[in-house]
Amino acid sequence: MNFFALSALINAITSLVLGIFVLERNPKGKTNLAFSLFALSAFCWSFPYYLWQISNSEEMALLWSRALMAGAIFIPVTYLHFTYSLVGLLRKRRNFLVASYLIFLLFFAINFTPYFVSHVEPLLNFKFWPIAGPAYHLFLMLWIFYAYYAAYILLKKHKRSRGLARLQLKYIALGTLIGYTGGITNYFLWYRIPILPIGNITASLYLLLVAYAIIRYRLMDIRVVFRRLFIYLGSATFTYAFFYFVIWFYNSAFGGVFSLGAYAVGLIVAPLFVFLFYSVDKGLRLVANRYLFVSLYNYQETINKLTEDLNHYIDLDKIIDLIVDTIRQTMQLNRAGVLLVNTETRPVHYEIAKVIGFNRDNGISLVQDNFLTQYLQETEKPLVLDELELLARDAKSPAQSRSFEKLYKHMTKIEASLCLPLMSGDKLFGIIVLGAKRVGDAYTKEDLDLLSTLSKQAGVAVENARLYAQVQEFNQRLKLEVDKATADIMKTNVDLEAALKIKDEFLQIASHQLRTPVSVMYGVMDTFKAAGDDMDEAQRKQFINSAFQKSKKLGQVVDDVLSATEMNAPDFNIGSTAKPMNLREMAQKAVEFHKEEADNHKLALTLEAEEPGPAVKASEAFLPQAISNLVDNSIKYTPEGGSITVKAYTEGDMAVLAVTDTGMGVPPDDLGKLWDKFKRGKNAKNMHTDGSGLGLFIIKKIVEGHEGGSVFAQSELGKGSTFGFKLPAIKNNMKDY
Repeated sequence: MNFFALSALINAITSLVLGIFVLERNPKGKTNLAFSLFALSAFCWSFPYYLWQISNSEEMALLWSRALMAGAIFIPVTYLHFTYSLVGLLRKRRNFLVASYLIFLLFFAINFTPYFVSHVEPLLNFKFWPIAGPAYHLFLMLWIFYAYYAAYILLKKHKRSRGLARLQLKYIALGTLIGYTGGITNYFLWYRIPILPIGNITASLYLLLVAYAIIRYRLMDIRVVFRRLFIYLGSATFTYAFFYFVIWFYNSAFGGVFSLGAYAVGLIVAPLFVFLFYSVDKGLRLVANRYLFVSLYNYQETINKLTEDLNHYIDLDKIIDLIVDTIRQTMQLNRAGVLLVNTETRPVHYEIAKVIGFNRDNGISLVQDNFLTQYLQETEKPLVLDELELLARDAKSPAQSRSFEKLYKHMTKIEASLCLPLMSGDKLFGIIVLGAKRVGDAYTKEDLDLLSTLSKQAGVAVENARLYAQVQEFNQRLKLEVDKATADIMKTNVDLEAALKIKDEFLQIASHQLRTPVSVMYGVMDTFKAAGDDMDEAQRKQFINSAFQKSKKLGQVVDDVLSATEMNAPDFNIGSTAKPMNLREMAQKAVEFHKEEADNHKLALTLEAEEPGPAVKASEAFLPQAISNLVDNSIKYTPEGGSITVKAYTEGDMAVLAVTDTGMGVPPDDLGKLWDKFKRGKNAKNMHTDGSGLGLFIIKKIVEGHEGGSVFAQSELGKGSTFGFKLPAIKNNMKDY
């Protein structure tokens, strides 16, 4: 096999593999499909080229010469198709593209006639080389025009692009120029010009550079590609050498590979090969990482060490410092920060945990855009500034496109280059915001893969630290309450019954509310530990999800207990924090906040409120929490397909907020007890098995903490319930204020 046949075979394999790989990554993507058509054309040119080179007769050489041109004819037009799709010109230039396909179809129609490929004859070192027919001249001119027209479009777009898109187009244009320039060397001999097709092999480099740049619209790190090629080629070389060594050994020792002795030795050779292949592969990876790609190796080591360190800290401030400082130093960033959700506000707000280099006000305002948080919640993937223009172009709707454009302007203004979600299960509770790299490089695919892994580890560490802090705060508050109760007893000489009651309530909380999820978590993790590698993937996911849900429940219980402890204090009163507020607006925010949760439970959640809405004097911090808890309570105890209506209206001198559902209802004997601590309906456990029994108690304390506030409840078993409250209405609907 000569060099030209081998290069054609390599081109054929490369184009076929890359075409399938790119299409498989995103079968519905127009750019991926266009590139795969181009790769298919390259394969249909390269493989017949190989068969032509090994042909031994004039007839077969002529047949395969014409067959290879069938693929070559469509290379320029399919590449133009790919280029249009990549730069966003597919719709604008659709007519020209269709006309181009028709033109090259005409050449295809005459391809197997002497008008296109006249004949084959001996030339230089080739036994059979094709000679151009009269129609071939026009084709060659069009082929060159289309090739460099595509390169011109890419270079023109490259000059107007920024960041990641600019790097992508750079590699694609470079591949185009290299590939087509090398490919042109195939055509000299068609006109008996004595120049060998020495640039034929550049077609493989052309395909590698192009595919490398467009996969998922992200330019992967060139070091990663070379690393993989180094490992694959090293492994292939070892396998090839081992195979021929075994053949030589069998022929020398046993006279052939099919002798009885060869079969017996094969029982040793086969496992030996597996062992040696594993060792060689491991060694190649070590060399590639440690010696050929030192910076990449050190980068991975740093990130791995960070994920290990995160598991050893329980102090939230230390964890945040570790995350920000390590990422900033490792990636050489000027700006980095962490924003965490404040779940105590309704609706939730993000607050700065730590920022370096960013303006603090801008850092907070970045995440007040609900579109950003919704996008990170849904995708659970990093959002890169350089990709926003592509996302806006490919958006599902004009509104979504405008949201991406707005976010691009906002991130550009505060000099943020990447937003990384901090997740706890499927819930977004924080965002890591990063600036640009000091050296000006774009974030690579390798960067994003490592940052995604880091964000998951950081999410668990941050959530654990927050839960720990809440438990510590609860212990401190409990100690203060007990000390206060003891002091009151000493001063007033009251009966010890009050102190005993505090103790009993705490023991009840510890036994039924804290111990249960902790025990379940312990059991789950103990089983998980004992099973080890014997547990299949489905069971592993089930156990992990079970532990996560109970951890989440533990956090909710701690929140409820802390709120109940604060509100149960004798001096708890809204007092001076109250101010005029619109009840309808608060109700509307609660409905919007719980809308997604209601939709997930297949419940119709609606608001009925008079305009402009009754006004009350209320706490901005506490009353929205009471309304939100009422809606949340109805969602928990209403079966799928039901409905929940939130009403805000005036009744005489009182403003009323009522939440009516079509849920399971409450037994008459239980209805009056539900506002007390740890009281639940007898039938409640059938739907929500691990409720804390503190939700309605907290609502009552909040409402009654307002002057003139009262709660009410109505229910009919099996048909639904109405829970709500009344507060004195402000006359003239706040006009006096």
